Amino acid sequence: MALKWYTKVPDNKFYKNLENNITDGAPSEAFLWPEYLTKKQNGSYGYIMKLRPQGYYEFGKFLLAEHQFKSMEAMLNAARKICDGFAKLHLQGKSYQDLNDGNFFINPTNGDVLICDNDNVMPNREKSGILGKARYMAPEVVGGKAPETTTDRFSLSVILFLLFYGNHPFEGARVAACPCLTENFEKKFYGSEITFIYDEQNKTNRPVRGVHDNVIALWPAFPQLLRDTFKTQFGEECLKNPSKRLIEREWQKVISQLRD
Repeated sequence: MALKWYTKVPDNKFYKNLENNITDGAPSEAFLWPEYLTKKQNGSYGYIMKLRPQGYYEFGKFLLAEHQFKSMEAMLNAARKICDGFAKLHLQGKSYQDLNDGNFFINPTNGDVLICDNDNVMPNREKSGILGKARYMAPEVVGGKAPETTTDRFSLSVILFLLFYGNHPFEGARVAACPCLTENFEKKFYGSEITFIYDEQNKTNRPVRGVHDNVIALWPAFPQLLRDTFKTQFGEECLKNPSKRLIEREWQKVISQLRD
């Protein structure tokens, strides 16, 4: 088991939410879910969860090419399992709220996935006080809206794009030309002026050769189905109307078609 301890203590609402999540139980075996909550000790506390088993590596290590999938089947299985985990979480009426590349451990041999850092999980539309990382947040969250299920689905699409293409869907020429990615620039590139790198109408943010070589090589390598799906998910309609975003089961259908 692993013990996570808070030295800077979140409020009582956070403690009570952990208690409720432990009582409800994990949405599926994919979650390294809080299992026991400690008593408060000198104003601080922690919780116990299962320890990550051997053979699972951080998703970020895959993005740095420190680990690679053993087969295309393993990659597709990882994508499917990520979608399945969040489908079951959302069926419980909860949202993750801080979805990013640090939340997953993946087995490169078979694509099995473990989802960690589940202390951010809250009932849908309730604020945990944690908004997430700008590169993964939905533009409406960057603009100040509270995270919820549809914003999770935007973050899920970003994670899947990174999984398949190895580069970020909104980091092209505009971001590469930025001298320093300040908070104001983050709000612009991931919020108010967010632009997909393969947007059909706006070509100002195309990938840059020598910087975004992964996506340049891989974009034409996958079937048209996947390209069209991402163009839709990162297009103007889904950016402005979150209800249009694919639910997890629809993503699983796309992944099944890719596998076929």
